[in-house]
Order: sequence, then structure tokens, then C-alpha cells
Amino acid sequence: MYYNPFYNLENPELMRYEYAWVNFVKNNTIIENVIPPLIMESWQRCKLNHVNYEMRTLPEIPEFNSSMETIIANNLELLNIAMPIMETLFNMVDEKDLSVQIVDKSGFFLRNIQKGGILNEADRAYQIGRNVREDIIGTNSYDLASRYKKPFAIVGSEHYCQIFQKKAVYASPVFNKEGDVAAIIGMTVDIEKSNKYMLGMVVATAKAIENELQIKEIHAEIITQNMEQQDILDTVTDGIIYINDKLLITQANLEMSSMTGLPKDEMIGKPVSYIQTVPKLTSVVTSIENGTSVAQIRINGAKKSYNCFLNSRFIQDSKAGASNLVLVFTKLEEIQELADKMNPENRAFFTFDDITGKSKVITDAIELAKKASEHSARVIIEGESGTGKEMFAQAIHNNGSRKRDPFVAVDCGAIPRELLESELFGYEEGAYTGARKGGHRGKFELAHKGTLFLDEVGNMPIDMQAKMLRVLQENKILRIGGYLPIPVDVQIIAATNQDLKKEVEKGNFREDLFYRLNIVYIKLPSLRERKSDIPILIHSLMNNSRSLSHKKIKRIDEAVLDIFSKYDWPGNVRQLNNVVERMMIMAKTDVITKELIPEEIFEAVNPDASQVAMGMQIESLEAASAGYIRRVLDSYHGNIKKTSEELDISRATVYRLLKKYNLM
Repeated sequence: MYYNPFYNLENPELMRYEYAWVNFVKNNTIIENVIPPLIMESWQRCKLNHVNYEMRTLPEIPEFNSSMETIIANNLELLNIAMPIMETLFNMVDEKDLSVQIVDKSGFFLRNIQKGGILNEADRAYQIGRNVREDIIGTNSYDLASRYKKPFAIVGSEHYCQIFQKKAVYASPVFNKEGDVAAIIGMTVDIEKSNKYMLGMVVATAKAIENELQIKEIHAEIITQNMEQQDILDTVTDGIIYINDKLLITQANLEMSSMTGLPKDEMIGKPVSYIQTVPKLTSVVTSIENGTSVAQIRINGAKKSYNCFLNSRFIQDSKAGASNLVLVFTKLEEIQELADKMNPENRAFFTFDDITGKSKVITDAIELAKKASEHSARVIIEGESGTGKEMFAQAIHNNGSRKRDPFVAVDCGAIPRELLESELFGYEEGAYTGARKGGHRGKFELAHKGTLFLDEVGNMPIDMQAKMLRVLQENKILRIGGYLPIPVDVQIIAATNQDLKKEVEKGNFREDLFYRLNIVYIKLPSLRERKSDIPILIHSLMNNSRSLSHKKIKRIDEAVLDIFSKYDWPGNVRQLNNVVERMMIMAKTDVITKELIPEEIFEAVNPDASQVAMGMQIESLEAASAGYIRRVLDSYHGNIKKTSEELDISRATVYRLLKKYNLM
């Protein structure tokens, strides 16, 4: 009997996974663009191998025998390295209900650290000795991470077997020096506790273990040849120093030299206090020798400070009969950048193929945008509300050389002016009361090497325009409370529903900033300027609506298209999409007819037709207010702030009424 694992959840993404899973296992139907291709291929393999998707319990595994003892023994060094790092990850996550696992290269669970007993009836799934092969327990992140040699997140109904569908499991491979998978690190949480940063944390943990494994291998080689050791250490992307029992630095790699600003030869033989850190390295080493450790440390370099994750290990020198303490410094910034790239909020989804229309005005705009994307040029996109400015910006990003890097959007009109600077440029720890510990990176840093989309740039305050101009001139930003400039490399795409040239003439927008941004100027046509595209847009929506994928509309009456072609569409394509989707919902057959047209559109086209003749009810006062707000908003070219000030109501009220009556 099928059960719904998300009965108490209100997450459309998870519900789509469940809907796709039910259709696949019950009807052998694949719902497009919901389940990632590699996971769908796994489902298909599971079905081919007759894996029981209704599995509620797992088969008993053999008792701990000599075979498993051999597997544990063969992975003892791996476990000794991995366990302290896994425990660090475990303690960094402020969740009671989670577990962290390590799986060997053959797919057997070696260790499972738990909090809160979250596994309940599925706890035997993570027993030491259990194999995670896909043909045994179905689609899971451990098998996929090992199979494809990259991180995976399997959430809820992305699992093939029901026993795992209340969990979110994140896994990342650990590679040895030869590039082969040596182990898999995973983290399991209840689905309600999952979040977008967990995969990045697991990847960072796997990388730390991987570095430790490589350091171990490297140290075995340097016993016979010290120069070879140095060459290999210099290839490691983390900063590394060796310290002897007299607290003198005996070895350092190139990355450590780069971070401190000190030549390697200058560091060798110096006391650890020679490297400036907070807390001081002398106290850090003392705490390590006493059995405690510091998880984070800041290196104060010659030109820049680095917040780092610190890992330590004692390595025995067989020749000298002594031990060296190895300190490994991993930049937290790199871990954050990795998490940012995995964050769906910093990704662009639309391409030029998603822009619908064959009219000359829209095809000319597309061609100009494609040329801009080829050169990472700064772009201004002008267009009324609902014309698709952000879709164009995402398409430019995805068509250019920066497509694998972040796409970060900022609504300059929605952020209060007193917060806009910190939102764009970030702030240092202690910059002001309530500032986040460790500081906060702004949108420019998040978009580094990618694209920064400045929506409604015409609403940016004049004082912020001056600061923005300096950033565009110098390609550097300064955090609030900071003193060291941070280089940034971003493509700027600005969008506005105003004529910026006129705003410059009025003194509302800086002329020098306008010319800095205006390398390519794209003006998007309103829907009333390309009414020939209306049938194409409607049929595209009818065929591709995800929210109504279960309801197929075969055609639309010509009478509807005739009325639509006479309407001016103040909300443009966004309004058209909302109206058509509403009509699809209300349709009782597979045909969209004239009777389904909303009252406000019909009356705008046929002002003499009465509501009674159409058999419609007189609209409510609130609905009439929403319509009036829409007209005022159009008169201000979509400027929410000016509309709310004119009507003496809050911006929240404007948003609420327009959204409620599908007038956004």
C-alpha cells in the first residue's frame, strides 16, 4: 500500500519529486524536467533489476565476520584520518537529528555517527557492514557519488525505495592520490531539516579527508627524498606547515607562503609565532598537545586576512625518531564559494531557447543580447514590468563564458536604502551592532567570476550610485568596516522599467554611471508591440506549464485570440501567462473558450458590454482597488515605491493585492 511521506510538508519541490516518483513506479511514466537525468537513470536501473520500491525494511546482514574484519583492517588508516574530521562536521551542524557516515570504496558502511536516534525504523539501513549498492537498496547518494565520482544530494522521493523517502542524504567521494575513489562521506537528516548548505559542508569534509590522505601518502615518500616531498606539498591547494617539538617551522608549502606573504625559506627555522594568526599559533599548538583543537583560525597575511578551517596531525619521523606536527589551513572562503555555486538561488535557469516569439522586435532584441553575451559586456535592459528582463539577463549569462559561475540577482528597488550598501558590498565582523559573526559577503563577492543582475537599477539612491561607479572603475569593493579592498570580477547586467536617459536629464541618475553601464542597451518590447506573438506564447504555456502538467488543453477558440489581440496587456507577458493559466484551471473541457476570459479584459475590449450580459457578478471593492492600483502602477512604469507613495499605502499592500488578483 502506497503512503505519502510528505503529508505534513508544504514544499512544492518535494511534492513534485513525489509526483514524479509515483508516476514512474506505478505507471512507468517519466515526468520531464523534475528528476535530474542521472537519478532518473538510476530509477530505470532499479526497475530493470526488480528492486522493491515498496521496501519498508531491509534484509538482515550477516553477523560481523572475518570478512568484515578484513575490510575494517584494510581501511584502518582511512578511519583514523576521517573520524576526527567527521566529528568536526558533526559538531558544526546545529541539528540534533542527523548522522554522518563513511562508506568504503566497495560500498560497505564502515562507521555511522548519530545524534538523536533519527533513523527509527530505518536504522538498520546504516549498520556497519551494510552494502549501499543500488541493486540492493535502490537509488541512493552513496552509490551515485561512487559511480559518477562527484557529490550527490538525494532528497525525499528522489530515493527509489520508500524506506529512505523521509530522509535527505548528502554524499561526496574522497579520492586518493591516483584519482580513484577511496571512500564516500555522507550526512543524513530528516527531510524537514535539510538545507542548501549541507552538500557544500559534506564536500568540504570529504576534501579535508582527501587532503589528509594525500599528506599521509606524501609523508611516506619524503622520508627518502625531501625535495620530492616539497614539490608535492606545493601542489596541495591548502596551506601546510610542519612544526617540530621545539615549535620551529621545518616545512612550508607554496600556498602557505602565498597566504602569509612570507617566502618559504624565510619561514623555515623560525618559531611558529613568526606567522601572525588569531588566535596565536603558539597557544593553538599547546592546545593540540593537550588534546584539544581549534576549528577555525585567521591568518593575518601581508596583503589580506584569511579565515581558515584548521586541521592538525602528528606524523612520526622514522629517521629522526621524533614527531612533526602538521597544520593544514583550508580557506573558509573556498568552502563558501563552493556552497554558493551549489545554491540554486545563485543560478541562472533560462536560456535564449526559453524566450518565445517570432516578431521582428523580439528577435532583434534576442540577437543583440546574444552579441552582448559573447563578450561579457555590461548591459542595460529596459522594459515594462512583465516583459522578461530577468529572463533575458539569465539567457545572456548562460550563453557566455561565465555560465558555470554564479548568477546573483539584486532588486535595487525592494531593499531599503540603508541596507543596500551592506547587501551589495558586505561587512566585516563587528562593523555595527548585530553584525554577523565572521562578517558577511555581499552580492559582488557572491557573484565573483559570474554575473551580477541589478534589477530596477533606476531606483538606486544617488549616494549608492557614486559608490557603484567607483567599483566599476576599480573592480574592487570595500566591505563596511573593512580596510582591505577585495578584487571582484563580475559582468554587470542592469534592468530598469524607466528611460534612464530621461532620468539622467532629470538628475535622478548619474550620467557617468549610465555610460559605465551602457555598453549594450537592449529595449524589450511590450506585449502590445508584438501582439502577433500572443498565439505562440499561449501555446507555449499550454504545452509547458508544470503546475498544470496533469491537465491537457488541446486548443483555444479563435474568439479568445481575437479578444486577446485587442487588449493592451499592461502587465505584458507575465499578465498573459497568469490569465491563460487561470483559464486553464477554470476550463471544464479541453478547450479554452470565450466565457473563461476574465471580466476586466472583456470589458476593456468591449466597454459597452455589461456585467449582467456576460452573466458575471459585480466585482468586490477589494478587486476594484487592485485594478486601480494596477493602473496607477502602469502610469509610474511599474515603480512600486512611487505607486505606494501616491496612494498612501504600504508596498506590502501593493504586492498583496496585485498578487491576489493575478495583476503582477
